[in-house]
Amino acid sequence: MPSGIIVSDLIKSSMRLIGAIATGETPTADEANDGLLVLNDMLENWSTESLSVWGSSNRTFNLVPAQRTYTIGPAGDWNTQRPQDIDDAYCTFSGVDFPVKVISQEQYNEINLKSMAQPIVERLLYVNEFPLGVITVWPVPTQAAPITLTMQRILTFPVALTDVLTGPPGYLKALRYCLAVEFAPEFGMEPPPTVVAVANDAKGDYKRANMPLVVAQYDAALTVPQVALYQRGY
Repeated sequence: MPSGIIVSDLIKSSMRLIGAIATGETPTADEANDGLLVLNDMLENWSTESLSVWGSSNRTFNLVPAQRTYTIGPAGDWNTQRPQDIDDAYCTFSGVDFPVKVISQEQYNEINLKSMAQPIVERLLYVNEFPLGVITVWPVPTQAAPITLTMQRILTFPVALTDVLTGPPGYLKALRYCLAVEFAPEFGMEPPPTVVAVANDAKGDYKRANMPLVVAQYDAALTVPQVALYQRGY
């Protein structure tokens, strides 16, 4: 596991890559603060790219009887980091885990009886609002029960030049070279082609390492035995 890098050192290294400073030189306070701003902008953008965020995490929250809508994020009903997206979920009832399907707004709109209530929820709609996300479950729970969400992480944004950034193998190299490319316009410069090429390769390698296992899916109707289709006259 990489030991990490101090944000000010990351900015200094990226500036050297584009020739904004020479070896041994130190950025001015304004240049360092500009670099912090550009770094946060870049990380915020990367957080919207699923493969630029390593892995997902499971978090468990509590469903409240008769409550179908919950806010999620800092100081929300479910107090945690606001997720970029929710990949999967399950509800636990009497010690048994039941899968909860994550659906789109259009699929939720097609539910005829949205007030239907039962102990186990079956569907979950996530709306990525800001500053708090909004989760709607269906059917409306009749009992308190834990629900576990598999959420895409959001990358950590440094708030000070003294903060330390860490990540999986390949992350810091991608950060260093991509930050150099992003930083170049701040100095009215074009990044060297070699730096651009390394940035593209490093980020590509990092994203490939984050690629999830793809599970084949198919229409359940295709598994109906042919004899049944024949008996029905199809």
